[in-house]
Formats: sequence, structure tokens, C-alpha cells
Amino acid sequence: MCSGKLFAKEEEIDIIRKAVFLGLGAISLTNDKADEIVDDLIKRGEVASAERFKTVDRLLKEADRQEKELQRKIDSTVHKAVAELGLATKKDLEEILETLKKIQAGVGVSSSAKTDAG
Repeated sequence: MCSGKLFAKEEEIDIIRKAVFLGLGAISLTNDKADEIVDDLIKRGEVASAERFKTVDRLLKEADRQEKELQRKIDSTVHKAVAELGLATKKDLEEILETLKKIQAGVGVSSSAKTDAG
């Protein structure tokens, strides 16, 4: 049964990896590359020369939209994985640290006394 759970995790990691690689294409789309793509479309007659700047702009906006969507999906997947694994979040650790400071203050332990004793 454990191997089935491990397999599911490997599939999730593979999905994340594929999403990252797909997103890298969109992320790496520069203005020069967009110009090159649109120029090629113009040469093939798929885009009118008069529409060049508008098409480049649409292409860059779509790349930006895809990048944001990819980031949202990655964030969601990472949060889900952290929750499923039962890992402490940064917020959890900060809350524990604050609680520990309150406990230390309540029993009169200072930071220097703690390090001298340790």
C-alpha cells in the first residue's frame, strides 16, 4: 500500500516537472522572440503586416497570463503537498517560536542564560 502512495507522489512530481518545463517556454518569451514568431507568421501569410504590433502585444500578454497561471498552479500544488505530508509551514514555525518566547519569558529564562546552560 505504501508503494501506491509513493507512486501517486511520483506522478504529482512528474506533473509539476512538466508544468514547469511548459511554463519556461512562456516565461522565456522575450519581445525579440515574439517579434520573430510574428514575422514568421507574416511570411507564411497567417498574420497581416498591419496587425504585426497588435499580434506581438497579444502574444506577450498571453505569455504573461500563462506564466501567472503556471505560478498559481505550482503554488497550489506545493501547498497541497506540504499539507499532505504534514510539514510545518513558515507560519506554523513562527507561531511556535512566539509561543516558546512567551514560555521562556514566563519562567524567566533569557537568551544568554539559555546559551550558557546549553
